[in-house]
Amino acid sequence: MSSEIPIRVDTVPTPNPNAIMLRVQETLVASGTHEYTPDDDLKSSPLAQALLSIKGIELILIAPRFVTLRKSEDFEWPDIAPIAKDAMREFLGSSQMAVFESGEQIDPAQLGAIEQHILKLLNEEIRPAIAMDGGDLNYMGFEDGVVKVQMIGACGSCPSATATLKMGIERLLVEEVPEVRAVEQV
Repeated sequence: MSSEIPIRVDTVPTPNPNAIMLRVQETLVASGTHEYTPDDDLKSSPLAQALLSIKGIELILIAPRFVTLRKSEDFEWPDIAPIAKDAMREFLGSSQMAVFESGEQIDPAQLGAIEQHILKLLNEEIRPAIAMDGGDLNYMGFEDGVVKVQMIGACGSCPSATATLKMGIERLLVEEVPEVRAVEQV
């Protein structure tokens, strides 16, 4: 009789009908998020290789305790999700690293006070909220009063991403940082 505890992978819906999250107890990456499509060089992520080999999956976002999968509209979740969950369990049982970190991060010390404040708000207020829906954002810069971000994961193609951007992110940043006039998706 095996005393091995099964690896738990929970399926969590997102506001984007073409994206789901797979939540796990294990840590996949130390911090941040990593987004991949089948066209990317996948050598840096064995997990991305495994999940993007599943027919119908067109994008994945790897975060510390979840993976967001986005499917093609030609496929249905009941056909893809069980295969993806099995692939996650198999991967987690292999003891491989999900992503070989590249170290390509913005160094806040290299930014001015305004951008440091913007990044702090994005990291502490915005990113945790959108991570709950299987997404994330990349800070792309601040110029002429405009904060530029790239919505990724479930947020990248979500029908409500514009509302999140304008009514959530922009509203907070405009209220908290007087120099911010707008937030744009790039």
